[in-house]
Amino acid sequence: MFRWLPAVLVGCLLLPNAGQIYAYDDYSEIHGYVSGGLHHWTSDDSSAEGLKIRFGQQLTSFIGAEAQFAIGGEDSETEVSLDRLFGIYGKFGLPLGMFTPYAKLGMTSASLKAADESTSEFEMSYGVGSEFNLTSRFYVDLEYMVYLDTADLELEGFTFGIGYKLP
Repeated sequence: MFRWLPAVLVGCLLLPNAGQIYAYDDYSEIHGYVSGGLHHWTSDDSSAEGLKIRFGQQLTSFIGAEAQFAIGGEDSETEVSLDRLFGIYGKFGLPLGMFTPYAKLGMTSASLKAADESTSEFEMSYGVGSEFNLTSRFYVDLEYMVYLDTADLELEGFTFGIGYKLP
């Protein structure tokens, strides 16, 4: 009988808070969003700046879905450029008021061009980032992603962007 006593005590302590925890998943947090920003990508010994745009839908306070598109940037020394990048991701965030850290997991297709040769890959990707709310609709974000990590192609990048939460 005493084996169950700690579990019963912990349950009694958490029971009054169960309604508050459930109530936090607020439907007012569900929104679509669009953001864009400066994208600094790195692949082996090449790196450059380009542009990235993101479209997403916050499904709950904690979970969202997102699509990203990035182009541009050529390393002048190695003459490698980012031809295209497209990805679809799940976004898992922890809203902490004006600050929301998040993690992403999904799939990316990217193509790098060196001279006349193009290398394309498709693989699972992951990343972390954080959003800082400026107003109820506008935010800035900083994100790091590992897009590709294969034998032929490695691609990662940082993005500093600004976004808008759609009504």
